[in-house]
Formats: sequence, C-alpha cells, structure tokens
Amino acid sequence: MTKKKLIKLDKKTIDNIFEKAQHQQDYVIGLYKIAFPNWSKIKQVHGYPTIHPKTNEYIFGKAIEFDKKHHPNIVNGGLWLNNGFSTIEKVEKEWAIDTSMARVELEN
Repeated sequence: MTKKKLIKLDKKTIDNIFEKAQHQQDYVIGLYKIAFPNWSKIKQVHGYPTIHPKTNEYIFGKAIEFDKKHHPNIVNGGLWLNNGFSTIEKVEKEWAIDTSMARVELEN
C-alpha cells in the first residue's frame, strides 16, 4: 500500500476520456492514467484505486452508456465493473481518486 494520495477527478475529465474512447479498454486505461500519471512505466497494479460511490455512479453510468452504443451484445459496463476502481464510502471527496489501496510494480 502507498501513502494516501488523492487525485482530483472531475466530470469534464471523465467525459473527455469517454468521448475519445473507441473501445472499452480506452476508457478504463484513460481513467487509470489519471490515477497513475506514470502509467507508461507501470508493469502491474496490485489492488485498485478507490473512489467515492457518487463518483463511481457517474463513471459506471458513462460505461453503460458507452457499451450500449459501441458493444450492445455484451454486459454493459462489465469491463469497468470487473477492472475499474473500488468504491468505498470512506473516500472523503466525491471527485477524487485515492491510490493508497493499490501498489504499483514498475517496469525494470
């Protein structure tokens, strides 16, 4: 686990990520790049960043909307549900990502 670090995340940033996405993995990775700005140097993330339930509700809604449009024959929002951030009530801020529950393994 890392030291508690909150990263600002707003609706405009989330909307931009989804607007640019062409596939589900694009929005998932786009959101992880916000959580971990050094994403290109990361080999693996152990655990998950956490977000407030209201933030997750917004992201999950966007994921469902995206999948209905682009992938209508799959479980809408399924990739975010399986690989997205964890939701914890204890995250103090609604529009922030807490990376303290995740440990990153960097490339050699």
